Amino acid sequence: MYTTEGVPVIRGQDIKDAPYISLDDPVFVSEEVASSLSSAIVRPDDLVFPHRGAIGAVGLMGGRECLLSSSMMKLSCDKAIADPKYVLYYFRGRGRQELLDRASTVGTPGIGQPLRSLRGIPITLPEIGEQRAIAEVLGALDDKIAANRKLAGVAEAVLAAEFQLLGFDRGVDGERASALTEYFDLNPVCPRVTESEPTYVDMQKLPTSSMMVEDWESRPAKGGARFMNGDTLLARITPCLQNRKTGYVDFLDEGEVAIGSTEYIVIRSKSGIPSELSYFLATSERFRTFAIRHMVGTSGRQRLSANDLTEYPLCSVEPTALNRWGAIAVPLVKRLGVARDESRTLAATRDALLPRLMAGELRVRDAEREVEAVL
Repeated sequence: MYTTEGVPVIRGQDIKDAPYISLDDPVFVSEEVASSLSSAIVRPDDLVFPHRGAIGAVGLMGGRECLLSSSMMKLSCDKAIADPKYVLYYFRGRGRQELLDRASTVGTPGIGQPLRSLRGIPITLPEIGEQRAIAEVLGALDDKIAANRKLAGVAEAVLAAEFQLLGFDRGVDGERASALTEYFDLNPVCPRVTESEPTYVDMQKLPTSSMMVEDWESRPAKGGARFMNGDTLLARITPCLQNRKTGYVDFLDEGEVAIGSTEYIVIRSKSGIPSELSYFLATSERFRTFAIRHMVGTSGRQRLSANDLTEYPLCSVEPTALNRWGAIAVPLVKRLGVARDESRTLAATRDALLPRLMAGELRVRDAEREVEAVL
């Protein structure tokens, strides 16, 4: 059914943290198929929700028409009385719980009568000018978060290109061939965790399209992969490995040991090798193809063993070339960490302001002052 071009199809995975739906990895149907499904056409400023799977997620359609997948539903606003972005923020707050309350918790989460349930959700709308002012305040924070992510994407693309130019991850024979373990340690030994509730990164928090881990928490110490700053976390299980769940660790205190899923392989650069190199190796197409081919187990639950990576062939690179790459990588990755931390602060401010603005407990003028303090 899908084609290489035509009308993009919106799926649940296209709804991310940003207000607008992402079409970074689209699938398409033909114009003919889309025209036969006119009731499923999504137009600019329509709101889109999954009614199966990720219940509670919501995204706003940007500047082109798309087609809804079968697990999605849409809401179109009468802009004379309801600002679409204000309604988006409502469904990121109280409205999200309204959706969750209408979903089945047996098996895959789902809403049995999607459109009837959506129509039954109560929403109080202040006058349209007030709606737009509230959406503008919250949107200013989201715009800065989006700018930080765009900056991160550019920086990571630069480093990935420099990694390819390094010629490190290519197959060679003879004297220039090296094994992965000459440059990296796999599941390195870490000191025991001393905190009762150490920092924990679960599989859901591991990114699929960016370098930096953006969220983490504290949990009681109950075992799992141990890691420190400078390590790369590689998901080793289906479908997480295929989905590129890989993240670079930079958010811990000096000497701190954190814990993650037992389904991680931890990759650490050896002494004298730029720590950031492990991430770009783990996300290179050649390495990922090798790793996926070496997964074993039943079709629905395959795993990669760290032992299968030990002899992964690399091309020997002169230390001076590695140092030059590191001189580019270190300041860029540090800047990515600063931008990530700023975005976390912005998101926390937005999430704190949202319910107070929606409930009328905070005036827009006062919210603007709080936003100015973090922008």
